[in-house]
Amino acid sequence: MSFHRRAVLPLLLAAATVLSLPLPAQAQSAYFFPQATDAAAFDAAIPSPEQFLGYPIGSRYTRHDQLVAYFQELAKHSDRIRVQEIGRSYEGRPLLIATVTAADNQARLDRIRQQHATLVDPAQPRSAAGDSPVVVWLGYSVHGNETSSGEAAMLTAYYLVANRSAETQQWLRQSVVLFDPAQNPDGRDRAANWHNAWASDPASSDPADKEHVEPFPQGRTNHYFTDLNRDWLALTQQDSRPKVDVFHQWYPNVQIDFHEMGKDSTYYFEPSPKSMHSPLIPPASYAFNKTLAKYHAQSLDALGSLYYTGENFDNFSPVYGSTYPDFHGAVGVTVEQASSRGHVQESVNGLLTFPFTIRNQVATGLGTVRGAVTERSGLFDLQKDFFQSALKQAAQQPVKSFVFGDAHDPALTRRLLELLLLHRIEVHALDRAVTVDGQRFDAGSAYVVPVQQAQFRLVHSIFAETPPIKGDVFYGSTSYAIAPAYGVAFAGSRSRIDGGTRVTALPTVQGAVNGGQAGFAYAIDWRDYNAGRALAALQFKGLAARAAFKPFSSSTGQGHVDFAAGSLIIPVAGQPLQGAALLEAVTAAAREAGVQVHALSSGRSSDGIDLGSDGVKALRKPAVALVMGEGVAATEIGSAWFLLDQQLHLPASKLDPQQLGRIPLDRYTTIVLSGGTYTGIDAAAVAALKRWVQAGGSLVTYGSASKWAVEQKLAEGESLGKEEDAADADRRAFGDQRDIAAIERVSGNILSADVDTTHPLAFGVPRRQLAVNKENSVTLQPSANPFSTVVRIDATPRVNGYLSERNRARVAGSAWLLVSPQGQGNVVLFADDPAHRKYWHGTDRLLINAIFFGNLVNPAKARG
Repeated sequence: MSFHRRAVLPLLLAAATVLSLPLPAQAQSAYFFPQATDAAAFDAAIPSPEQFLGYPIGSRYTRHDQLVAYFQELAKHSDRIRVQEIGRSYEGRPLLIATVTAADNQARLDRIRQQHATLVDPAQPRSAAGDSPVVVWLGYSVHGNETSSGEAAMLTAYYLVANRSAETQQWLRQSVVLFDPAQNPDGRDRAANWHNAWASDPASSDPADKEHVEPFPQGRTNHYFTDLNRDWLALTQQDSRPKVDVFHQWYPNVQIDFHEMGKDSTYYFEPSPKSMHSPLIPPASYAFNKTLAKYHAQSLDALGSLYYTGENFDNFSPVYGSTYPDFHGAVGVTVEQASSRGHVQESVNGLLTFPFTIRNQVATGLGTVRGAVTERSGLFDLQKDFFQSALKQAAQQPVKSFVFGDAHDPALTRRLLELLLLHRIEVHALDRAVTVDGQRFDAGSAYVVPVQQAQFRLVHSIFAETPPIKGDVFYGSTSYAIAPAYGVAFAGSRSRIDGGTRVTALPTVQGAVNGGQAGFAYAIDWRDYNAGRALAALQFKGLAARAAFKPFSSSTGQGHVDFAAGSLIIPVAGQPLQGAALLEAVTAAAREAGVQVHALSSGRSSDGIDLGSDGVKALRKPAVALVMGEGVAATEIGSAWFLLDQQLHLPASKLDPQQLGRIPLDRYTTIVLSGGTYTGIDAAAVAALKRWVQAGGSLVTYGSASKWAVEQKLAEGESLGKEEDAADADRRAFGDQRDIAAIERVSGNILSADVDTTHPLAFGVPRRQLAVNKENSVTLQPSANPFSTVVRIDATPRVNGYLSERNRARVAGSAWLLVSPQGQGNVVLFADDPAHRKYWHGTDRLLINAIFFGNLVNPAKARG
């Protein structure tokens, strides 16, 4: 750690002067680029950010459209930069990649890229990379309200494009610098509009001033409140996928992710603590963090800025923008600047100004380019050795192949296949039936992933259990495995399974009605994850649908077909459309959802219940309200919003918590309360919720909202599980308290649980064993009603990730999902977010069931 407090305080005050005075452009350049002492060092034909925007950088928050326009302006004036739009955010804002390198390199960019790509091919010699430039990725504004980031992107790009020094020209000849100037444009503009709207002149440094206190949901996350810094592996968002595609075109050698932290901190850069390193990654990869850190230290030392390294932030799994590159032979680095969260704010280090925070980020970015160019040869060796060692490490693994797929759930099978292809993982179609760990996988509906491949470490991260860890201080979750979260059948084979043709593209989705116009009804198997989307589409058209609460079999034009519990029946009789018009509507829903619909000519089943049975129940059209506002966990309720919007295409009303006691609730069939703090909901709102539930409403809660619902007697008769043990009274070392607290934290674990697959909330779940995510300390007692505990964590749960023995004992045997009947309605209690981070499809289908079957899950009604 380096301390320069005497130097920092004058600089903070100097930044305040820059903030308050409209200085000439060269004065701003002197502040942000103190190393460029000659005013003629910059090409006058290239406009600086201040000249283009019309205000000094750091005097206001630059909107995303202005940032985009500036990068495009640079491209108009210089042959050193190329700007490419790679996609759009959910709110329609452009996603950019700007490529900065020497003009000669720009002219042969494709050849450079192909030459550089030989580094990730274990079969190619190191010499194949030749004299290709080192590749540097600078990623900004993944968290939209980390204010210095996007401003620093403009200044750093300007310096590389406009600076005339011999050093800069050398950097550009020997490097390709990729700028992602705003990974999260929707969140960035949310924050920009807030900070600009509440800015004062002169600026207020009071931390309690509105400028510094963003309201829900703040600008950290994207449109659907997704933390995009945790989406690099799951790739659930359209904001994430284009940049990962570009990443795999270039495979950078160094990748910096620019962040901010609390105002009273200083500046952080890696290396991270050794205890937070993944055993999958070669030690040489982490060692190179120390090499690069020298250049970051030099840059900040030159400014006299405080910084520290090696104390926090993990490098454990490939979910972050600074760890995904580590899993591809690069040096990934998180940098964190203390945030002014506005123009100026009081801190323990004095007045922390916006320009000061920006300047540190600029210095680190330029220091990164300097370091990458200087260490080019070592970085190339590192990347080549990384992929060659992946094959050696894979050969030592007991599991030789992973196989996945489910003939009854083509939607999730396809979705997992898509994820693997996005990560450039080698996949083969299964060409013969195999049985692994008692699970049968059939040709035509399953795929094989060989462990022995260059992307072994990413394969392991997606399919395998977390490598052994010590349980030291972790910044984030300790398990991010995707395959268990998807809920699709998969298994690891200790013998190599030779698949058939390598899959390089997704098979075409072919939703259709099999059998033509139905004489009696149309049926859709509920095991297909996309069946819910088809149901929403049919109900939107005004068609009546029913669900079979027990399995049945029917003879169709395609032969004998088995349908699982929950399968949909769209009878011909009683519909607003008939004949060809009904067939057309059902066909459109099938195609849109990508599901197979079977035409049935008779209500008599060949096995199981007949279609006129009391066990085939009419479904109501859901009307869902999502409660979101101050106190609500934005990322959790955002996952529910995303599920309804993007998976079901089912519109939902978004209500502020304070509205619950002020508006009629009877228009809603389902109200969802995610985790959060609900102390602001008054007694009148609680009473209104109770009346609504008693009258037939279905209240869905999870995490701390479930705890609140039990405490408020909304779920009367239910009780919470074991509380966290009180702190040990034994004397402890003061310096150990942070580590002890972290070790006992519930930190994102995958646990094994038992599910009642006959319960309507579990329809479509293929097996009694279900993986669930445990992210918080809330536990629920199994319901006193023997029919109402839907999912229960195993008495001796299998744990993927780190969970202390004390926490294992607390969660063992607890309920993860239960139904609490209340009058004509119910409260559906989840212990954790079932749609966690938008990729937990194995459990988000439980939430889908709660939405569609919520009025049919009370034990007395289920017996009906």
